[in-house]
Amino acid sequence: MRPPLLAARPRCALRLLRLLGLLCVLCLLAAVTGCSADAPATGTVVVGVTSELIPGVDVDRVRVVLRAGGALLRDDVLTHRSGQLFFPREFAFEDLDDRTAVEISLEAFGAEDPDRPVLVRTATTRVVGGRALLLRLRLERACAVAPGAATCPAPQTCVAGGCNAPHVDPGRLEPYSASWKADAVPDPCKPDGGGAPVVVVGEGQGDYFPLADLDEVQVEAGPQGGYHVFIAIRIKNLRRSGSTTVVSGVVPELDTTIEPLRVIFTLDPDEGGFCKLSGLRFRLDGERTIEELLGKVVDIEVTVTDPDGDTGTGRRRVTLSETIL
Repeated sequence: MRPPLLAARPRCALRLLRLLGLLCVLCLLAAVTGCSADAPATGTVVVGVTSELIPGVDVDRVRVVLRAGGALLRDDVLTHRSGQLFFPREFAFEDLDDRTAVEISLEAFGAEDPDRPVLVRTATTRVVGGRALLLRLRLERACAVAPGAATCPAPQTCVAGGCNAPHVDPGRLEPYSASWKADAVPDPCKPDGGGAPVVVVGEGQGDYFPLADLDEVQVEAGPQGGYHVFIAIRIKNLRRSGSTTVVSGVVPELDTTIEPLRVIFTLDPDEGGFCKLSGLRFRLDGERTIEELLGKVVDIEVTVTDPDGDTGTGRRRVTLSETIL
């Protein structure tokens, strides 16, 4: 017969193994939970850019370069002609690890010297885990230089007309809110609470002149062939920059549609809270010869759509002149 002490050993060993297994499982769970709790949360930095430089007037294109943790995220060019160049706008560094260094560089180019920037603005900061922060950045006239002149030496950047370090302490950044644009730069063409968009159709090459229905508009010969009239507009409650203007026309008597004109120009402030745009060269001939169109009535429609997606439409029925200028 086996001694009682020896008979108890297998049962003790089994209990010990079970206990060790349970302890291992508990340790594993504690380790996983601890790693999850200690892991740094991700965060976001949104760069909100405004500009005192007017697209299409002071600047034709802007090169945008974004880097995070030293890695290149974006390097492209926004042009006025394509309608991509408008302000205010956002560039986002999203869902990055805590304390990741982020950097934005903006190079603005004018028409006089397309190879050298008139303004270079850079900014750097760090991501704060669990937070979405707003980094405001402004392209200032005081920082614009003459074509070909030197900008601030790297790594410095121009702020308020002087060269400064580009880094911004993340502790100084405000929480991000989409409403920042409304407070950024008042748009004279789209004030807050201005109401529904308004588009009024007129005529003029160098300025806006009013038209009444069936007024005569002068047909002119183009410098490179073709025949046109100059359309002008006054608008309210649509963005000054980045808005797309489309001019179309129908000749009811001939059941003919004129090919639309599509442009993106910056509007000029005008009296009475309006903004204006003139010199819209609307070509008439195409499917029909100009001789068929002279003296006919044309229904002109102008639609303006701004970068916010708001749209306004104006219409005017005009009479084409019998003669060509």
